[in-house]
Parts: sequence; C-alpha cells; structure tokens
Amino acid sequence: MASEPNRMRQEEVIPLIIGQLAEYGYSQLAQVVAEQTHSTASIKPSARLSELLFIAKEESTEIEPTDQARIQAANSSARSSNNEDLGAMDEDDDPEPGAPLLTRLNLDTDPKSTSSRSGPNFSTVYTTTHKDMATSTAFSKDGRYAASGSADTSLKILDVNKMKLMNDDVHPVVRTLYDHDTPVTDVDFHPNGLVLAASSDTIVKLYDLSKPSVKRSFRYLQDTHPVSSVSFHPSGDFLLVGSEAETVRIFDVKTLQCFTPKAFAAPHNTNNNSTSVDIAQQGPHKAGINFIQYAPTGSVFITASQDGSIKVWDAVSGKVVRTIDNAHSGKGVTSATISKNGRYILSGGFDSVGKLWDIGSGKLIHGFTGAVQKTTKQSMIFSYNESFVFSSDESNNTIVCWDARTGTLLKRYAGHQGLIRSVSASPTENGLISCGNDNRVRYWTTPSATAAASASASANAGGRVTGHSGHVSSWHD
Repeated sequence: MASEPNRMRQEEVIPLIIGQLAEYGYSQLAQVVAEQTHSTASIKPSARLSELLFIAKEESTEIEPTDQARIQAANSSARSSNNEDLGAMDEDDDPEPGAPLLTRLNLDTDPKSTSSRSGPNFSTVYTTTHKDMATSTAFSKDGRYAASGSADTSLKILDVNKMKLMNDDVHPVVRTLYDHDTPVTDVDFHPNGLVLAASSDTIVKLYDLSKPSVKRSFRYLQDTHPVSSVSFHPSGDFLLVGSEAETVRIFDVKTLQCFTPKAFAAPHNTNNNSTSVDIAQQGPHKAGINFIQYAPTGSVFITASQDGSIKVWDAVSGKVVRTIDNAHSGKGVTSATISKNGRYILSGGFDSVGKLWDIGSGKLIHGFTGAVQKTTKQSMIFSYNESFVFSSDESNNTIVCWDARTGTLLKRYAGHQGLIRSVSASPTENGLISCGNDNRVRYWTTPSATAAASASASANAGGRVTGHSGHVSSWHD
C-alpha cells in the first residue's frame, strides 16, 4: 500500500479554514467557502487551525516516537516552557478559545504564599446509564468528546457541548458501541479524535468513530494477560498496554507489531559524599501494571505497579530512567501521571494517600489526604491547568478536590449512589466525567461553562451541525 503524502487531506483542511474564518468574525466569508467547496462542516467558530499553525511554528516538525533527536528536542522545549505561574484566576473561569493551555504547577516559589483557592463550583449537568456498573472514562484530546466503558460490555461516546446544554431535546450520546464479550477495563482516544481504544480481558479493540453506522471494532490487539490500562502516544502511532503481567507492551497501531522495552541496570553513583546514595537497579516491575500513560511530549512514559513502585521509561530506548520504590507504603500504586512541564509525578495508591513527586530527584513533595482507597483502583488526576487534583473517596462515594500546590482538601462533590470507579478531567476546561457501581456516568461542569455553551448554541442556531469529519482509511488495509 503506497504511503500517503505528509500533509492533511483537503476534506480535513477546508473545515479548519471555515472554522478559523468564523472565529475571526468572517462568518459570511466562511459560508461562501463552505458553499464553494461543498463542505458539510458547520459554520462554527474554531481556533483549531491557528493552534496547529502555532504548534508547527514552535516545533517545526511533528514529534515522531522513532526519531530520538526530535523527541529529545520536544522534551527539552516542554521542560523549559510553562515555568512561570499564571497568577490568580477564578476557579470557575475557562480558558479563552485558542488560548494555550499551560500548567500552573510551579513549585519553585513557596506554594503557601499564594492566595487560597476554593475549588471549581462543579455540579452534575448530565447523566447517562449503562445496564451494569460503569468502569472507565476518558476525554478526547481536544475535549469535545468523552467516552465511558461498562461491565455490560458496551461503550458510549458523548458530545461534551451537548451535555452542557442541559436540554432534553438534545441527545449527548452520539454513539453506542458493542463488540466486547467481557467487561470494559479502560478506554483512550486517539489524538485525532476519530479512533477509540478499549480494553477487555486480554484484548484491546480499536473503533473508527468517523463512521456513524459502524458499531464494531475495525482492529484488535491481543495481549497474553488481562489488560488494565491503555494509552496512545501523542503522535497516535503507538499504543501502550499495561496488564496483569510485569511487562510493558508497545503496539504499532498500523502494523500491529509489538515491542517490549528492555529494562537495564543503571550505573552506581561514584560520588563519595556521605549523603550520596547508590542508584538502584532500574529493572522491570515485579508485579502487574495497574496504570500506564505517555507524558504529554511522548518522550517518556510512566507505569504504576501492584509491586508498589512507579517507573519512568525513555520512550525511544525503552530504558527505565527513574524508579520510585515503595511509593505508597508498600501498597499497590493505582495511577501515576506526569505534569505538562515534565517536572512532577502525581500518583495514587492503596494507602489512601495521593502523592506529588519531583521527577528529577524522586523525592516526595507533599501528599493529598482525606479520600479512602482500599479495595478499588482509583485515579489521581490533574485539572486541565493543573491547579487542582481530583480523585474519589470509596468511603462515601464522593469526588474529592485538592489544591495541587499545597495538598489542601478543598471540596467534595456528591451525586453517585455507589462506588466511583473512574474520574477523568477535561484537558481543555473545567469539567469532569465520572462513573461507578450505580451504573451511571456523570458529567460535571461549572455554571459559567453551561452559560457559555447555551450562548454559543443560540448564536449559531442557524449553522449546520454535523459530527466528526475525516476518516482513518490508512488504517484499513
């Protein structure tokens, strides 16, 4: 099969141009372009084209996981940027469309010196129900869609803007997918938003979301052990798979080729200073992997294991570059994520204490207490700008919010009538999606977000509304 040119197709570019023209206030011109090009894209303001051009200008080339020089350059850029605190901002304020989403998590200054925060004013604005307990959730990378998986083996795709409208005449569940034989254990969106990966038992299935009538997967990946966690590389070319086995697996999503990183023994520290400590052997995990995730740059990935350790891996060489042993008092580690600036690790474990770590030294910065996690894997997650940390408390079925910089517990959000099994944060704004044993999936957001969505819907009432555009034909050999 001949490779496609390294450029976007016309049917992908035209909607971006139309959206950008509308964003700049040239709605009539956008309408003319849509009519002349016979595009079915809605005349809806979008800054996506300017965002893509900004990224291209800054990085000058796409990050490729197989090109070590490019990945190292991207990682260096990420570490050197986002180092200044963004200052005070109302907890319920959402970013302006097209504004860069930077982290506020900078602990070089004394976190106690900042004004106290109260946490977002979240409430449930939409719920949908599975036939059995809901087990997993995720947002697409652009924040436009969310997905849920269930023990009833089904998947639901939800339109975030439609959930914000709180209108009974609008149906936010845009797709329901059926192709699993056992409970769904994890879900993750491809960076292009057109493909969803979902795991159950030893299989990971890929779904093409650009074809509304298709409810079955178009490709599947086979593991040897029950899969617990999946994560797409930012390029979309590779998929990390963590399972009950100790081994990390990396799949090429187009060729289905599987790679297994080789752990190595790091050299000992030869510093004779009495305070120096020998570098521990950077070997593989000794028990199953509960959680796996690429860092935002894709240059490294992180694993959280039932053996009580956290490991950071070089995505190119496959070597372990940082190990935090006994991270949660000997208990299993259930989640671990790397901050946008690449400087911190946020983890959760069965000791009921969330923890923030310095990735360079492997030292604990502070903890997040007040939420019980003893029997069910819960995730510790950042808000979109990393001002807050969220998780769930299995003792009272609430979602808990902490100040990321200080570890102070700020708020609890009640609504679920059973154990919460998954909480995910929108990558672009104040919003959460959660699910649990009450079979319900809940979308949480702020009053300002719902008001903005309603105003936008009213302003664009005359526009044409369609679903995803584009396709992934290169994956269908």
